Amino acid sequence: MRVLLLTADRRTARAYAEAAEETGLLRLHTLKNTAQVLERLFRDPFDALLSEDVSILLPQVRRCAVPWPEHLFLLSDRTIESLRLPEYLTFCFSKDSDPKAVLARIARFPNGKSRKGSAEETISRFLRQIGVPVFLNGFDYLRTALGLILSQGSMTDVKSINQVYSILSMIYGISAYVAEHAIRHAIDAAWIRADTGMLERLFGYTVRPDRGVPSNAAFLFRAADHIRLKEKGEVL
Repeated sequence: MRVLLLTADRRTARAYAEAAEETGLLRLHTLKNTAQVLERLFRDPFDALLSEDVSILLPQVRRCAVPWPEHLFLLSDRTIESLRLPEYLTFCFSKDSDPKAVLARIARFPNGKSRKGSAEETISRFLRQIGVPVFLNGFDYLRTALGLILSQGSMTDVKSINQVYSILSMIYGISAYVAEHAIRHAIDAAWIRADTGMLERLFGYTVRPDRGVPSNAAFLFRAADHIRLKEKGEVL
């Protein structure tokens, strides 16, 4: 298994290089910045990318025309427990984790065709349909948040909207406050642009004039429920 490690920290690079050599579980190549990673991916195929830099997750980076590895792992100061991450992020490790344990865990992930593209396109199509402007940052945040919620076994696996904001802040390098307000702005824009009848069918009583637009949480969980039911063919 060929793995790229993105880290600018020499101690981290050395620790993982020694762990890879000692365990012999995989072939590890270390690079210092995102530009080097993109240039290397353009030339060589890799099975996985382990990154200490969250900028590798930014939409403008991920839209680059390079063959992305099947698995993308993140080394983070914060761990998200009891919550699976969006499909394009396979797993999140703590920076305090033992490198040998991390590499052993990575080596156990099977290779296979990713469903990321179809899932992201389904969500993007839904957001465009209800009138969310694609040029707003909130569009990307909504798409990621819906992907996160839909990746759960059930809606109750996402304990609160604050967990969603926490992951968005980690992925995009923003505060939870910025994520919340960007999503609020995107939802408000959709209510100005979209067909009222369609919104009433999707969100029911929350569209009534005396209630205004739904809260971020109400919008996200109702939208996720609609997408899930539509995928099952239970709604049109």
